[in-house]
Amino acid sequence: MGAMTVRQSLSQRLLDHPWQARLCYLVTAVLLWYGLQAVAPQLLGKLQEHGRDLVWRIQASSTPEQRVVLIDIDDASLQAVGPWPWPRTTMADLSQALDRAGVGLKLFDVVFPDARPGDSELATALRAGAGPSVLAQVFALRGETQLRLGSMAGAWSSLGCQLPAVPAQGVIANQEMLAHSAAAAGHITPTLDADGSVRRVAALVCMDGSTYPALALAGLATQASAAPQLQPGRHWYEPAWRITLPGLPGLDIGLDAQGQMRVPFQASRHSLLRISAADLLNGRWPQGLSPEALEGAWVVVGASAFGMADIVPIALGEAVSGSEVHMQLLLGMVDGRIPYAPQGQMMLWSVLSLVALGVLGWLSARRQPWELPVVSVVLACSMLGLQVWAQWAHHLILDGLAPALLMLISGLMLALGEQTRTLLEKQRIYSNLASYVTDPVAEKIALQAPTDAIQARRCELTVLAVDLKNFARYCQVCSPEDAATVLHRFFAGASSIIEAHGGMVEELWGDSLLAVFNGEQPCADHPQAAIAAARAIWQHCSAQLPNTQALGIEPITLGLGLESGQAMIGSFGAARRRVHTVLGPVVNTALQLRSLTAEVSYSVLLGAGMVKCLGAQPDTAHIHIKNLGQFLLPGALHPSNVYTLRYILQPGDPADQRTLAYLQQNMAAFTKPAA
Repeated sequence: MGAMTVRQSLSQRLLDHPWQARLCYLVTAVLLWYGLQAVAPQLLGKLQEHGRDLVWRIQASSTPEQRVVLIDIDDASLQAVGPWPWPRTTMADLSQALDRAGVGLKLFDVVFPDARPGDSELATALRAGAGPSVLAQVFALRGETQLRLGSMAGAWSSLGCQLPAVPAQGVIANQEMLAHSAAAAGHITPTLDADGSVRRVAALVCMDGSTYPALALAGLATQASAAPQLQPGRHWYEPAWRITLPGLPGLDIGLDAQGQMRVPFQASRHSLLRISAADLLNGRWPQGLSPEALEGAWVVVGASAFGMADIVPIALGEAVSGSEVHMQLLLGMVDGRIPYAPQGQMMLWSVLSLVALGVLGWLSARRQPWELPVVSVVLACSMLGLQVWAQWAHHLILDGLAPALLMLISGLMLALGEQTRTLLEKQRIYSNLASYVTDPVAEKIALQAPTDAIQARRCELTVLAVDLKNFARYCQVCSPEDAATVLHRFFAGASSIIEAHGGMVEELWGDSLLAVFNGEQPCADHPQAAIAAARAIWQHCSAQLPNTQALGIEPITLGLGLESGQAMIGSFGAARRRVHTVLGPVVNTALQLRSLTAEVSYSVLLGAGMVKCLGAQPDTAHIHIKNLGQFLLPGALHPSNVYTLRYILQPGDPADQRTLAYLQQNMAAFTKPAA
């Protein structure tokens, strides 16, 4: 009972306060959204990054790129020169070959941590080149080791060791002679995402109070006219940090709050120029390529050979040489297109999400639940489209998946809520309709299309007509509220009794009631059921009638007329305004008998048709019939027999027993001799 009351209360509140309900739906959607992010943060992060990878693959240019060239220590080079590590003299020859080709910058994506024969030749080659040489060094950024090998170099003394530099715990650097022979040094430590892919690189690494740049950043800094500068972003649309290289206008590099530098995969792998290290050492050039192709180019000396431990997954492929990451970074820096996430993007998405939720809320008020999922999908796609457009056109990193997911969940919740509200409204409409007509009639009306046709059928039934005698006089001397209370109790009590006995209230008007047994709802023994209902109405409703003696008017009494026979029951009238009623002589007779009760002073009158339906032995089942004679009923051509019940209270009924005891007590007192 309690659970049913709670459900009814919630349903009532849902219908009467729609905006509060919609707000609850939205709050529920936000909680589900937060819960999903808390339960599966890595899954959402992977989906977000894979979406960006797809954009990079689609956007990547296929135009041949020769500004940055990979000198590849590939499998053919290892077969021709020998296994790795190569002698330092061979590396010196490779560096000199690059110098003869006129390269503008050399980045070595290899580390020389220990002293070996030929170090002096390699050191000389690194110093003698026309273009600066930049060596690599590897830092331990995730606590893998605290090992320190070689001599660190290339620190940016102008920055010190500050945010957003990533702290390092160990390092593998170049041996001291080589470290001080190169123009600069940069780290090649990648940042691995949850799926193992490389999409970011720590721009700056902090160790022993000094800041060391990434390899591509160190190479670019050799072209600057002054020391690099690090500044925090001032506006919401700027990155959290920005590295500025004086003398290189337009080459500002944006970093996120963790000091990570996004890799711009703007050139497809097939567009990158690769030259085998063995071919360069032997003076051979790939078909269609001349030595002038490297004039002024920036080269990255790296390895793609199997077993060199420099194969990583990136957005453009699952097994790619790590040197390609540095090449993509160099190209992005030169073009001023290093992607970054605006530091105010959370505020941007919050505003857009609030506006979108407002749109969904407004649509939900239009009562078109089917629009909500469609519009939520459109809003989600728009947010993802904004993310794609920002990455494609402006190299901005926006996280649109989370707000898009919020739109989908919110649209679904609002649609489910409005659908529930619609069902509850239909249920309320049906319940209200069923309070004016019977349940079977209400079901038919609700499920059938409006029509101008007669929808009725002939059936054998019993009609019970009831009214309140002298009620009009009572209404003249009492307040409207008192009259309404009396009428409400009468209608409510009589209707409950009729329904309990298998009948249906067909009409309520004025102070009268018309009920049908075996009409729209089957009732096997409809005459007996109607008589039982009449007895119960007389007993129950008479007890609730007010005492009018103090008002100086005649008492209010009940008049009940019953008749059985053939009648038409159904819906009549135009499609725009119809009525459900019962028609036929049997109805007229019941109404006339009800009116006749005041004249004959019997509260319950039965027609000849009902007595006929009761059969040859109407006195069975405690139904004792008394013939009052023939009466010419209003509107009738011939007089007809009118009957009544010998006992309105059923013999043996507790109420009957109480009445008999009361009469016997009064009779005994009346006949007692005087003293």
